[in-house]
Amino acid sequence: MPTFSERLRDLREEAGLKQEDVAKKLNISTSAYGYYEQGRNEPSLDALYKLIQIFDASADYLIGTSDKPNASRLVKLTDDLTLSKDEVQIIKALKEYPEFIIELANNPKKKNIASLYRFWNFIQHEIELSK
Repeated sequence: MPTFSERLRDLREEAGLKQEDVAKKLNISTSAYGYYEQGRNEPSLDALYKLIQIFDASADYLIGTSDKPNASRLVKLTDDLTLSKDEVQIIKALKEYPEFIIELANNPKKKNIASLYRFWNFIQHEIELSK
């Protein structure tokens, strides 16, 4: 499993940043930041929080408990509706089929949604059978 130091280096390189650039953003010396990448030192919680923001990565990814680099950001639409970043992307993709969205919006009965879900399950089952 990749270590914190390896993931930190990979994220920095993917972002096209030098160690000096990240150190400036953290308000620490370049050598202090270099120690993070060498595994010789670990950042404070404040520095970890800043690294998460700099690289748009989750703490779980950085410390190695998840292989999903990006933090799961939530978008609160109303008091009772919050969507993840992935869910928002799905809705954006569905907007490419406006007639489908209009039909669901005009007829949002639970039975219509349930029918759509059963159809999706049927397709998933057929895909599994064809493997």
